Amino acid sequence: MEISPTRKSELSKLADFVSSMFSEGYVTKLEDIVEFEQLEIYVDHYEDCFDGMLVYDEDQFHIHINLDRGNDWTTNRGRFSISHELAHYLIDVHRIGLQTGLLEPHTSFAEADKNDLIELEADYFAGCLLMPYEKIYYYNTVSKFSLDKIQAIAKSFRVSLLAAAIRYCAVCVHELMIVVSENNTVKWFERSNNFPKWPFKFKVQGKLPPTTVAGEYFTKPDRRIETVEDIKADDWFIPFPDDPRGSRKMQEQCFYSDGYGYVISLLWFVG
Repeated sequence: MEISPTRKSELSKLADFVSSMFSEGYVTKLEDIVEFEQLEIYVDHYEDCFDGMLVYDEDQFHIHINLDRGNDWTTNRGRFSISHELAHYLIDVHRIGLQTGLLEPHTSFAEADKNDLIELEADYFAGCLLMPYEKIYYYNTVSKFSLDKIQAIAKSFRVSLLAAAIRYCAVCVHELMIVVSENNTVKWFERSNNFPKWPFKFKVQGKLPPTTVAGEYFTKPDRRIETVEDIKADDWFIPFPDDPRGSRKMQEQCFYSDGYGYVISLLWFVG
């Protein structure tokens, strides 16, 4: 399931407008948005039930944020969770749906359900709110790509590396792809508009290709490689025979999230 380009444009424009009103430098001031909208927010212990939840009760919206999953005002995870719940409030269809009962209050997790359009929209809006287009597009002026660029974005905007990677992939001029895996299983992927639409050598919820950097990490001892590695396109893909990009140099670099157990593979072309 995907958000249509038209809908993405609508969400991006709304998020950019809100961010322009409540920001300081690169950082979106979420506390100021909550105060301006007169929302009640509760940062408390909810065990493993959710990252965030927006509830409409007695003519008032309430945001619940879960400390037990690493969320608060100061953490990158917490800032994304708060932005996600603000998305449910600021997007008219979501807010009105909760007010009228057309949408049931439901828990939200940082690892969104890729088959739930409402959650996908909230995640997309949150990324735009925290990393508005005009500000993140600045990073396209630096042509060389590597994990260092994503880390710089994450630090500047006070977001997680995964959130920075997803957002940058959506706006970058690079031929870039992100593959997120866990326990040698592909969970999901994102690719930039310029990346070739080649058939994959993997399936979502299937095993990683064994010759990839990420695949070797899970299947071979002591294969945690964090540097930029030269790879062949056919390690990950089945290039079209008439596509010259199939013979171009590709690189892969992995980020290992020990706290949450997943691996982010960044794939891009050189030159």
